[in-house]
Amino acid sequence: MGAPTTIGPERTLLRQRRRWLVVAALLILVGSAGSVLGAGAIAREDHRQAERNATNSATEVSVALVRDIDHEQDLVDLAGAFVIGDPRFSQADFVGWGNAAQIFERYPELEGLGVIMYVPAASLARFESVQTLVPTASPGSPPGAGSYQVSPSGVRPFYCLSSMSLERKGQLSSPPGYDFCSGPLRNGLLGAGNTGVSSYVPVKTATGTELAFGTPIYQGGPVPKTPAGRQAALVGWTGAEISPDVILANALSGHPGTSVTFHYGSNAGNTSADAGATFASGPRARGVQATTFDLSNGWRVRVFTPVGGGVRTIADALFVLMGGVLISMLVGLVIYLLGAGRSRALLLVRERTEEINHQAFHDSLTGLPNRALILDRIDQMVLRSRREHTSVAVLFLDLDNFKLINDTLGHTIGDRLLIAVGTRLSGILRGHDSVGRLGGDEFVVLVEGNAGRPEVEMVANRILGVLEAPFEIAGSDMPLLVSASIGIVNCEDEPAEVLLQKADIALYGAKAAGKKRSMVFSPSMQVDLDDHRRLEVDLHGALEAGQFFLLYQPTVSLSTGATTGVEALLRWRHPERGVVPPDQFVPMLESSGLIVAVGQWVLKTACRQSAQWRRPDRQFTVAVNLSAVQLENDKIVDHVRSAMSAGDFDPALLILELTESALMHDPESTGLVLARLKSLGVRLAIDDFGTGYSSLAYLRQFPIDILKIDQSFVVGIGDSEESAAIVHTLVQLGKLLGLETIAEGVETPDQLRRLTDEQVDTGQGFLFARPLDVGAVDRLVMEDPDYFSMITAPK
Repeated sequence: MGAPTTIGPERTLLRQRRRWLVVAALLILVGSAGSVLGAGAIAREDHRQAERNATNSATEVSVALVRDIDHEQDLVDLAGAFVIGDPRFSQADFVGWGNAAQIFERYPELEGLGVIMYVPAASLARFESVQTLVPTASPGSPPGAGSYQVSPSGVRPFYCLSSMSLERKGQLSSPPGYDFCSGPLRNGLLGAGNTGVSSYVPVKTATGTELAFGTPIYQGGPVPKTPAGRQAALVGWTGAEISPDVILANALSGHPGTSVTFHYGSNAGNTSADAGATFASGPRARGVQATTFDLSNGWRVRVFTPVGGGVRTIADALFVLMGGVLISMLVGLVIYLLGAGRSRALLLVRERTEEINHQAFHDSLTGLPNRALILDRIDQMVLRSRREHTSVAVLFLDLDNFKLINDTLGHTIGDRLLIAVGTRLSGILRGHDSVGRLGGDEFVVLVEGNAGRPEVEMVANRILGVLEAPFEIAGSDMPLLVSASIGIVNCEDEPAEVLLQKADIALYGAKAAGKKRSMVFSPSMQVDLDDHRRLEVDLHGALEAGQFFLLYQPTVSLSTGATTGVEALLRWRHPERGVVPPDQFVPMLESSGLIVAVGQWVLKTACRQSAQWRRPDRQFTVAVNLSAVQLENDKIVDHVRSAMSAGDFDPALLILELTESALMHDPESTGLVLARLKSLGVRLAIDDFGTGYSSLAYLRQFPIDILKIDQSFVVGIGDSEESAAIVHTLVQLGKLLGLETIAEGVETPDQLRRLTDEQVDTGQGFLFARPLDVGAVDRLVMEDPDYFSMITAPK
């Protein structure tokens, strides 16, 4: 017999293997080419991203520098408020104020703070006599009154002389009697006085070049509108001497490898002797990107930011290249193996099935059990407790104010925080307990075994404690502080959904009790929640049913005792419950959005009623509160205009009151809305002023007419030095900005006397009258408008 020959199936298998080998080789070739292109794209994108990061970092440094300069300007403005508010304010008072306010501890960059008076030649002798009686020499000077000498000597039309000063080192940088308008600060001081705009310029001292801030002071407080008026009313300037090294170092905080120069250029038109001064801070290295920002008054900031890339970019590109080639080879190998058999395909299908099953019962963000798995575990836990006669519990918790973190820092930071919270919760539980995430910021903890009330509350306290430590979250500039509210239910033989609902009700009770606490479910909670929901349902029909009404609380001039107007206060007369307190239904109006329609009704009703109280011989105002929800509504300006036209109302007699929190929610858009409201002719007031976080910069930005001092400060004015100091500061600030001041919550004659001594314009409170109905206000306005004069008359 002849030699055996190769059979057909073996040749077919060999051809197929060769074909799959060619396919795999082509795939590797295409993948490698794609990797080369991808590596180049990564390198280019890395470089562009590095440039964008450098630009963003430079912008942050510049913004921080400008913010610090504004911070110094606030201090200068506040010092000016004290000087203009009290003509008797002396050097001793100035020193006392500076020590009490701890300005050198709070402002480490501050070298000195003082007041420079504008002294015409005709007033020089009188100014010198006062300065001779009260010497301004430094603490280290020899005792004795001495004589006051102006330097440099000579006769000039006017002089710019220091009247008060505070120095960090206790020694004046300029001798007493030095005429600042004969030195390098002349143009800066006179320019600020003529324009009414604060300025800052470099100035040479014995130890180097510093920054000098200057704000003009005018007779009466507000800045006159014309140059001639400003020149006639100029009293002097408040100024500060700042160490530029400190504020530059502060601006660079958090930006390693970055340097900055702060340059005062002569090309801005200034003629100061210190034109061209440059301050610098930070290391200067190679491979930096320079970004320039032009500020006002001839200042320029130049930030040198390191541009990333280099070795990292090469490493990333090499990683992509090598990884792409390797992946192409692996894929080619997989394709080859798949072509030869189906075992790998079956394995991949089985792995994918397991992954899908895991995703169906686990949260995709934290990896914790999701709602479906938690409900199943609750049912199994209840069955085990019934069988083993043990106690078990469900803890339902969510994070307090988590929405604020999402809104301010973004959902990416919020997601990272949720992952970190889930990790901490998992780390403190016992082996037989479990934790899951229902969604959002809601977590559930299942406690088994010995889970009586003391043990469960101990677990809840452990959860609250572990969340107290700050969270270091990537992408956040600072650590995040969070707390949680926890609802607890001891499990009975009930469905899992019912148990979760009860725990949720207990959670609602913990939130209402002040947050950052735990509360155990009780049947009375269900009753309270049902009652709250019924009240909220009734609220939706209250406006159409005519159940809302207004009371009016008078405002009184503290100097004359005359009634100046009223504040309209919303009340709800429920057909079954009677009059519902505002703190129970106003939050419901705001959360449901009903406040927009109800607020429109309040505006129309108050304007129509106030028009009937108008008298030709006296101004009579009406104040209406606006919530943040109304302020954000697109039609708020139309609502106000419509209310005034419906009541044939003088716009100057309408006061719209807004809280500080409403103003600061979105300062930029709020400023635009307030400007449109102001154009209608109404007046704007900040309610509860002093309890929020607004700065002087924002206060100057908004077109505010009235500051309402919060009643918490008025209550403590007689027995709290802090409250008295706050009231004094707010009144002086109002005078500086040309604003009327109204004190809320005046209840005792002693409070009235102290507020009158502080020269508060208007008062409001139970000492004068509680909120009145329309008939009572009719009698007050028409019969005896000076009824309150007996209360405010001097004893």
